[in-house]
Amino acid sequence: MAALGRLWPRAGGGRFFLPQPAAAGPFQLRAASVLSRSLELPLGSHLSSNPSAVRPGLAAPAPPWHLQQIRTKARGNEYQPNNRKRKRTHGWIKRISTPGGIEVILRRMLKGRKSLSH
Repeated sequence: MAALGRLWPRAGGGRFFLPQPAAAGPFQLRAASVLSRSLELPLGSHLSSNPSAVRPGLAAPAPPWHLQQIRTKARGNEYQPNNRKRKRTHGWIKRISTPGGIEVILRRMLKGRKSLSH
């Protein structure tokens, strides 16, 4: 277990385990090489119109990390209301037709809910 990480002393006594990072994969190695290449470039060289003049032998230097576009999935549009799906999923008929659904209805009755289901 000590080969995978190190034990470090804690301030309050005792020890905690700090795992070592796994071996770098091909994507991590590429990212590291891109990062080191972008750090070697002089400031503003990525804005040059002739990239081969900055570093001969390379087609185009990698832009700095803050200029690279990061695309993620759009958030905030998860709920698209549909009454038919709502009633079929959470409705009275669906609740009564399964033992778990009956338990949901009974719990809501015991709690005193005005609305037991959709």
